[in-house]
Amino acid sequence: MKVKHLFLTGLAAAVLTACGGGGGDSPAPASTKISGTAAVGAALGNAAVQAKCASGSGTATTAADGTFTISIQGATRPCVLSVKAPDGTTLHSVVEAGTGTTAVANITPLTELVTASLAQGSTTAFFDQFDASAQARLSSDNLASAMQAVRLVLSGVVDLTGIDPVKDPLVAANGANAGNAQDKLLDQLGDRLEASKTTVNELSSAVAANAGAAAIQTALQPAAASCAGLKTGKYHVVELGTEAAEAGDFDADALKLQIGAESIPFTASTSETCRFTVPGANSTTDTVLVSKSGVSVALPPAGILPHLPTLLMPAQAIPLADLAGDWNGLGMERDDSASPYMPRRVAFSIDAAGKVTAGKDCFGVNTCQAWLPSELPTVSANTDGSFKITDSFGSQSAYGFKGTDGQLMVVITHADGFMIAARQIARALPVAGTGGSYWDTVFYSGMNALLAGPSAWTTMTLSVDAQAGTYTRKRLEDSRLDTWKQNFPVNGLRYRAAATGLSEMISTTLGNTGLTLGIAVNGSFYDISVGRP
Repeated sequence: MKVKHLFLTGLAAAVLTACGGGGGDSPAPASTKISGTAAVGAALGNAAVQAKCASGSGTATTAADGTFTISIQGATRPCVLSVKAPDGTTLHSVVEAGTGTTAVANITPLTELVTASLAQGSTTAFFDQFDASAQARLSSDNLASAMQAVRLVLSGVVDLTGIDPVKDPLVAANGANAGNAQDKLLDQLGDRLEASKTTVNELSSAVAANAGAAAIQTALQPAAASCAGLKTGKYHVVELGTEAAEAGDFDADALKLQIGAESIPFTASTSETCRFTVPGANSTTDTVLVSKSGVSVALPPAGILPHLPTLLMPAQAIPLADLAGDWNGLGMERDDSASPYMPRRVAFSIDAAGKVTAGKDCFGVNTCQAWLPSELPTVSANTDGSFKITDSFGSQSAYGFKGTDGQLMVVITHADGFMIAARQIARALPVAGTGGSYWDTVFYSGMNALLAGPSAWTTMTLSVDAQAGTYTRKRLEDSRLDTWKQNFPVNGLRYRAAATGLSEMISTTLGNTGLTLGIAVNGSFYDISVGRP
């Protein structure tokens, strides 16, 4: 019995020793060190860097050359980092999942774009929340894909071939040090952002929205000094109601549009930003209204007959497969040259090969008539980035434009009218207390001419009924009230019932192009609005 007692006592002592009994200390959890350089071309010296990991967080202050090291006791990767630049812009970077206790993560505008590609949304929200869903995105494979996506959208702007902006050594310009090769790439990006009047935040949002190379490279074209939306580059000059567009080249420095042998000067308004005049037909002067996206509307003087507006659309190479999906179309068409233009609404579906698989003409609000199988057209891509629509009646030309929100609009024009189409995407209700400024123009179909405008207006959303899907807004200049039902009759459209002084209308906001098109329901006019800067 004594032997048994001694055995049990010894066993208990062994167990206590194995469990840290007897007053011994457990090993301290390992410290993870994240180091890098924060820079925008110039070093971000004396800047606060924050890091959040799956578990653990830390902060550090950068040295004069932008370098930093953050030590986080017991950290679990992945991690996300942030730093604020002197202009107030917050930049982000990432450390992918893994088990190492050291990591490199530079923080620059380029790493901000990589983070945006990973986040697929706001990088600020990605950092602030950094929940399990966000952490799951930070795998090595996803990081490599995000790097490649950024390389593609910046091709022709900044060459990132073979460059890892997150981990490659970065020596930022500071004092007498001019910086290394990666720092020079940051300078190139900064110069292009300045020339195009585009912010890092705008570029980050475009990458997060999967806008693609065409949309982002349009946004990064050099801009006119007096208007951020008016960019150097090739344009489709689409006179609505004609067979096809003309090709134009715009020089933002010289403010001239070259169409063949004709050079058209743009004269800036002295009172309104992004409003210009150009020589028109028959010794008239046309007005050009430029949206932030670069899509512009050229308008004849009121009452000129006949004359439909002209759209200036930055030329983009839109792949045919990008047209796949369900679409709404609003426009004005006529039966023949002796008839007036009348409002028209259609809906159609198209597959990735360019075949329209279904379509219908819609009348009033809820009445639609399906197209016959023999009437369903086929779409093919042209070498200039435009499209050709072919059906049993002949062919029409179409021109696509993708905004930095990744949303696509298509303008279809032919001898007897036009149609502007956008996908059937549910639109969010505006927020009460917010508003916007725009130029409004009204065309009367009976005269085929501009009836009124362009008039400058500002609206404010007064109230929102989320359950009914409606909102009421006020036009500040004359206190006019109107109420719209969002995503009605279908997603992507909005509807306004007739009221005193207001016509019944259906309209669509064309992504973030800055354009809104509305047609009268059972009426005889249409409306084009252009967002004012």
